[in-house]
Amino acid sequence: MEYERFVDAAGKLPFIPDRETADAAVKAVIGVLASKLEDEQAHQLSDNLPEPLNYERLHSHQIRKLPISADEYIAVICEQFKLDDIQASQLIQETLRVTKEAVKDKINEFTSRLPADWSALIEAA
Repeated sequence: MEYERFVDAAGKLPFIPDRETADAAVKAVIGVLASKLEDEQAHQLSDNLPEPLNYERLHSHQIRKLPISADEYIAVICEQFKLDDIQASQLIQETLRVTKEAVKDKINEFTSRLPADWSALIEAA
């Protein structure tokens, strides 16, 4: 799957002003998700995603090392991109939808060890 599909999906949201913001948003959304996964799972996730969504790039977007809830995930994206809760949720959902398409049936492996609120967020995408 081409990285452009990720950027295009984020860029179609009316509150994402340009491709540069869409690119940064995709990397941040998936980077925070990678921070919730165990290191091995984060590597497996990035191995199934197109460049530039490699482990090193995703790791650089990890906001915190501490466990955060799905609500805090939304708050981080709100703060980083100056969005409201609804917009951040839409951005996360759209990015995770494309991510699920990229990793296909492996998504269950990635979400099986996540807290219920995170699993529900990913399943809803």
